[in-house]
Amino acid sequence: MFKYLTQGLLAGLAIKLLDNCRHLSIQVLKIEAAQCYLHGVRTARSSAIGLMRMGLVIGLIVVGALVFHVGLFLLLPWTVEVKAVLGVFLGLAYMAIGWVAAHVAMNEKTWMEKSGAAEMLEEAIGPSNKDSHG
Repeated sequence: MFKYLTQGLLAGLAIKLLDNCRHLSIQVLKIEAAQCYLHGVRTARSSAIGLMRMGLVIGLIVVGALVFHVGLFLLLPWTVEVKAVLGVFLGLAYMAIGWVAAHVAMNEKTWMEKSGAAEMLEEAIGPSNKDSHG
């Protein structure tokens, strides 16, 4: 009878400890989920602010380029045809520069390196590859 009583007490203690561990694990999981959510909100906010700043900068660049070219074409003593050819060449040059800048800015490899995702991915899969090959 003493044996069954001891086993019952030990089983009850084990159940209570496991229940406490389960509650603590759930609490830790909730805290980590909240941290991830806050990080996501912070990232979204930073992205929105960055996009607004980029829009402002692009707008200022466009207005500056427009005012510069209007002033340039008004002051040059050339004929209208020469000014038109100069405008076409400048427009083509700006389109090429814009295309190159957009291509560089939207490059997936660049984004992976700048965001740190490449390092994170390497850390996540790196040790398993080393263990399986070596």
